[in-house]
Amino acid sequence: MDALLLCAGLGTRLRPLTEERPKPLVPVLDRPLAAFAIDHLAAAGVRRVVANAHHLAEQIEPALSPLCSARGASLTVLREATLLGTGGAIRNALAHLGEEFVVFNGDVLARPDLAQAMAAHRSLGARVTMVLRDDPRASALGAIELDAGGRVRRILDEGPPAAVPTRRCVFTGVYVVSSSIADDLPAGGLRGAAHAAAAARARRVVAGVLDDGPWFDLGTLESYAAVNFALATGALRWAGVTPSADGVFAPPGVDRSGLSSPVVIGSGALIAPSATVSRAIVWDGATVTASVRDAVVTRRAVVPLPAVAGAS
Repeated sequence: MDALLLCAGLGTRLRPLTEERPKPLVPVLDRPLAAFAIDHLAAAGVRRVVANAHHLAEQIEPALSPLCSARGASLTVLREATLLGTGGAIRNALAHLGEEFVVFNGDVLARPDLAQAMAAHRSLGARVTMVLRDDPRASALGAIELDAGGRVRRILDEGPPAAVPTRRCVFTGVYVVSSSIADDLPAGGLRGAAHAAAAARARRVVAGVLDDGPWFDLGTLESYAAVNFALATGALRWAGVTPSADGVFAPPGVDRSGLSSPVVIGSGALIAPSATVSRAIVWDGATVTASVRDAVVTRRAVVPLPAVAGAS
């Protein structure tokens, strides 16, 4: 199985963190966020990963290539001089991918059932299969209407109402795609679910699968901090992550006496002996010279956190 890992976004809502690193490389428990996607893709059988890159593109390959190699997958990085949108990224990557592939966002924390999605895709002979979630906010967020047979009947309220009963769902950003989608993509880029809508307008089969696996968008400082803290304390359980009993996630050998839960300390970070750290995320290689609370400490800055709610 192949995968297109989307890594080209600007991460504007997560600034100023994304002024230092592209969003897929922002650390979560001292790992690039995209590492969690690579873990999940590899566990599902993906052996070839193509990543698009634009913002701080030069950082993507050095960070992700070793992670792919360690999981038995290859990595090809395609730099975009201008952002192509999801549809443009798919078109640009087709020559490097097989006849069927997964499209996965490199900047979310998610664990969808990819085998289920692939099975539905093949069963219905779909050109695109969208991984969907139930959400009471579907109408506000952009509804995808799914019928009882697993076919998407309406996307983002485009076109007339469906002639059969449907349930209104939200799109997770994860797809299974057949390479023949190229027939439905305009030369320009398309964002979000627009390329699935283009396939639907062309009367192609667009399928959908409901998935109740965990899914978190770490697009804001609040959500970024909430997920880090929930993982560190064990409030959020994740495969391969062992929370600390005291809610302090730190490399071995770090003096924990001045650290108060929840705290995430990156590898190579330096904490001054007199400094206390609480409700904070300290990036790898960063230095804390004075006490800090409710902040993200990067190599360049101390970024205050807004009020942080628990991950949900």
